[in-house]
Formats: sequence, C-alpha cells, structure tokens
Amino acid sequence: MSGQKIRFVAAFLFCCTPWASASVALLLGLVMALIWRNPFERHTSKWGGYLLKTSVVGLGFGINMQVLLQSGQDNVGITACFVFGVLGTGYFLGKLLKINRLISLLVSVGTAICGGSAIAAVGSVLKADANQLSMATGVVFLLNALALFIFPTLGHWAGLSQEEFGTWAAIAIHDTSSVVGAAAKYGDEALRVASITKMLRILWIIPVSLALVLRFADNLESFKIPSFIIGFVVASCLFSFVPAGAAMYRLLYPVAKQGLVASLFLIGSGISLDAVRQVGAKVLLQAVSLWVVVSIVALLYVKYA
Repeated sequence: MSGQKIRFVAAFLFCCTPWASASVALLLGLVMALIWRNPFERHTSKWGGYLLKTSVVGLGFGINMQVLLQSGQDNVGITACFVFGVLGTGYFLGKLLKINRLISLLVSVGTAICGGSAIAAVGSVLKADANQLSMATGVVFLLNALALFIFPTLGHWAGLSQEEFGTWAAIAIHDTSSVVGAAAKYGDEALRVASITKMLRILWIIPVSLALVLRFADNLESFKIPSFIIGFVVASCLFSFVPAGAAMYRLLYPVAKQGLVASLFLIGSGISLDAVRQVGAKVLLQAVSLWVVVSIVALLYVKYA
C-alpha cells in the first residue's frame, strides 16, 4: 500500500474514534482533498454518502417515536413555512439574477430541505445533468462546511440553550451531516433536538419531489422515498416499542454518532476543485443570500417565538 493510501486510511480510522470531532473530521477531509492527494478521490463522496445515510438510520435507535410524532405535530406549521418560504424566495432570487431555472431550483431545494440529498433526489426527478448537479452541490457543500465551524460559536454568542440551538441548526443548516456535527459539538440535548427537527424537515423531500414529478416528469417512475428515511423510522419504532433490544440500541446509537463524524471526513475528502470552480458568482450569491435570510429568521424564531 502506498504512503498516500496509508495516510488516508489512518486519517479515516482516527475519525472513527471518539477523539475526532465533526469539525476536525471535515477539516482533515478538506486537507486530504485540497492539499494532499486523495488516492480514492473517485469513490469517497459515494462512500461518505452511504455512511452518512447508514448513520442517520442508526440515530433512530436513540429517538423515541412518540417524541418524534409529537414534535411533528407541534412543528409541522413552522417547518412548512420555512420550506415553502425558502422555495419561494429562491425562485424570485433566481429570476432576479437570471440564473438557469433548474440550477436555481436545485439550490433552493437544497437550502429548504436537506442539502445534497435533496439536490440528488430532485435532480433525478428533473433529470439534471452532471454540470448542474455539481454547481448546486458545490455551493451547498461550501456553506455546510462553513456552518459546521461557525454555528456553535454563534449559538454561544447568542446565548442559545441546547434546545434552541438544536432547532436553529436543524432549520438553518443544509446537510444532515453538518446539522448533527454542529449540534453534537454544542451538546447531547442539542443533538437530540436537531436530529428530530432535521428528520421532520427531510420528510419534505417526499411531497416536494412528488409535486415536481407531477409538474415536470412524464411518469412517476422517478419518484422514490429516500431509503434512509424509512430506515430511521423503523429504527425509532424498534427503540420505542421493542424494549428487549435496549442493550443493542445503547451500542448502536453512539456508533451511529461517530459514523456521522467519519462520514464528514469522507465527504470532505471527496470534494472536487473543478466542481467548486464551476459555481458562478450569481449562483453563489443566490445560495448565500438564501442561507443568510434563513439563518437570521430561524434565529429570531427560536429566540423570541
């Protein structure tokens, strides 16, 4: 095995240990991609996506289904307002900046729902090409990386409680990986709240994708419910209603939390400079504007609502 491969494997194994935080894992991944040569460059983003989704399923072994349902009932209105508010704002910004309609929609959906996962789901529905997907995913990834580092600091500066920060992170940060990474850095209660709230936000992939299928696609074959959502719900049901597996759940939940950290390393190490360079100034302006608006409005909501 070459020195580059040994270095990569060693960094990944370190990120699988409790000594590696989410921010450290992402930073190591970015160093691997942008400074050192990633010997597995063609595969790490895919591996990171698989590990992320598997880890999200594992988080279900620490989330009570009754709490999830109650939270959904309590927050469905505000979640809908944020999702459709972002989609509407993104549409008008795209028109104002004269951005390609599909790229504008991908950025808006990624901001409104769950970053790369939503972009991939909607992109498959609308048959977006590789260039369009790269532009939308690249700008969302950059903002996610920034959020992972600055959100915990901003949360402490704003005096947010664990619950307030978990809600804010779940609403304002795009990707699940960065949401749970930032929340885990803030505290265990923040992670629990963020996981529940983010999962409720992710569920909007289903009606949004279905609406886009009915509007743009020729048939329903391209509509799929993300499998990791189903897995998360199944895991939560087992945790809630099958107490005989309590010992296993206590093992799987922390493993899933660390798996999310390791997935950040893989996702970061798979970033492509070409994809980042393809992000035009107008697309970046739309994405940053949306993100800033959502972050400020969400902060005001959790602080004063």
